[in-house]
Amino acid sequence: MDCKTATLVYQTENHLEKIQEIFPEAWKFLEEQAFAYVQGKAHEFDSAIKNLVGETKFKFRMVHRDDQDQLTKDLGELLGDITSRLLLEKHFSEVVGKPIFFSTICCSSHLTTDHELSLEEVLPLQRAAVKLQ
Repeated sequence: MDCKTATLVYQTENHLEKIQEIFPEAWKFLEEQAFAYVQGKAHEFDSAIKNLVGETKFKFRMVHRDDQDQLTKDLGELLGDITSRLLLEKHFSEVVGKPIFFSTICCSSHLTTDHELSLEEVLPLQRAAVKLQ
């Protein structure tokens, strides 16, 4: 998150409200992904990744985005900033009633998981994602 945006977000009392105000499309996307993850909604890219990787000991859902899209850039800003990422994970975990973790992966994909992934867990997902590009 750039300094100007971070200042706007963190100098208010309600950080999540400010994030939602500044990034409404990203907020809506994350909300949709949180519910899709919990509901086990199928997605073509996610299915292809799971076919390549096989069975995992953890639950995940991955969707691919256009790397030139403004929403993708906004997601990178929000999830790349540890504070906003943690705020969003906490909020959406409460909304859906289960712990969820958000990440960006591959070139421009979004990953929702049931825990924070280790390198050994995420590397096969990364390799599968770049193979599908």
